[in-house]
Amino acid sequence: MSTEKKFWVEKLAEEVREKFKVSLYRTENGVGASGIPHIGSISDAVRSYGVKLALEEFGLKAEHIAFSDDKDGLRKVPHGFPEELKNHIGKPVTSVPDPFRCHESYGDHMSSMLLDALDTFGIEYKFMSGTRVYKSGLLNPQIHAILVNAKKVGEIILEVTGQEKYTHVLPYLPVCANCGRIYTTEAVSYDPNARSVEYVCVGGEIAGKWYEGCG
Repeated sequence: MSTEKKFWVEKLAEEVREKFKVSLYRTENGVGASGIPHIGSISDAVRSYGVKLALEEFGLKAEHIAFSDDKDGLRKVPHGFPEELKNHIGKPVTSVPDPFRCHESYGDHMSSMLLDALDTFGIEYKFMSGTRVYKSGLLNPQIHAILVNAKKVGEIILEVTGQEKYTHVLPYLPVCANCGRIYTTEAVSYDPNARSVEYVCVGGEIAGKWYEGCG
């Protein structure tokens, strides 16, 4: 019996290789674009990149993706950042101006901070922006599948998280066309033929504070 011990990334890569037969394996780390990156952010990247390297050691083709959640809304102003950002609470971070005026948006600025760290650590990655991915339509088939099965999805969310909200509203957060916020809206119906969502901007609690909707 072999007593060879394997590092956990090797074990995981081996399990993935046995379970999935694909031409390209992908690992991914999230890039939080709403706040300042921290040690947990880089550790997430290092772990998933380690699996990517282990897959390549098996002779498999693999790539690592750094996916920025920059469609998320701004929940609070990070310590030391200009207070003017309070005017943009609830808006997707790529719709918020960069207060330092060196990137296209606040979201791009925050993403760049973690990407700089990945570069410093020598982590090779393919960068993907959530905002740009949504805009490109890449996720449209998945969004459609979720919305046409909204009742079932809502029940699963309730079972897993205990959150009842999505048993009576659709599991989708539209960006309000009027006020630009994402956490104040509720999607109430979906037309699968037109692939359009009807929503209302009812208001919502963001970081402990209530923000009125615009209707």
